[in-house]
Amino acid sequence: MDRALRVLEAFLGEESQIGVLELSRQLDLDKSVIHRILSTLVARRFIEQDPVSRRYRVGLRIWELGQRYLAGQLLKDVAEKELTRMIAAHPYATAYLAQLDGGDVVVISTIRGPGPINLYMDPGSRLIAEHTTTGRTLLSFLPPVKADQIVARRRQAGGSIRQFPDIDEVRADFAAIRERGFGESQGRYSPGVNTVAVALCDPDGSPILALSVDYLGFPETEGLGRILPRELQDCVRRIERLVRASGTEPEA
Repeated sequence: MDRALRVLEAFLGEESQIGVLELSRQLDLDKSVIHRILSTLVARRFIEQDPVSRRYRVGLRIWELGQRYLAGQLLKDVAEKELTRMIAAHPYATAYLAQLDGGDVVVISTIRGPGPINLYMDPGSRLIAEHTTTGRTLLSFLPPVKADQIVARRRQAGGSIRQFPDIDEVRADFAAIRERGFGESQGRYSPGVNTVAVALCDPDGSPILALSVDYLGFPETEGLGRILPRELQDCVRRIERLVRASGTEPEA
């Protein structure tokens, strides 16, 4: 595997095409080893061989992977901008982008509202998905059998300081979230902290990201729970339009 990756990295240089002898010298590998690696990469379309010069160049599969990377970065950038615009109107609130990683939910962006007091979780923070509104929202848009499997595996792994809820209660919450189109909680997981979350899904309906807002239960935030579901859903629609306008589709 390491040798194959070194061969691929050699194509990051200035030369658009490279021969076997050059690769052998550059990587200090026998020509027979280079031939075997290139044969596999050509068969998998990561590398192409010029039929005239017999030299090698980057293949279609590399371009496809690059497009996937760019699409993912574009989605994150657009989502952050739209969430920043939305949260600017809500003091005492914080917006998050998060995604599933197995049975955990991982924060990938945190955007604070303009108020003097709001909540904050560092990007990279990891929580058990079923213990959070955001995680449950993402899980609820998976096929029920798959969601059950993820929840069961995460429970077996342990590591929770709080008791896992009854699985029937969790399934009922998943169904309610799917029907409403958003997740919500008021002080369920942290006293005084309310959350609204929506899922951004790919064209097949699989969840990619969650957009969520945590806000403190102050008199100043009364009624926010009625406003945020629509605002977050509108935010998702704007993100989808902007990403599609770029010529790509939201995807996991």
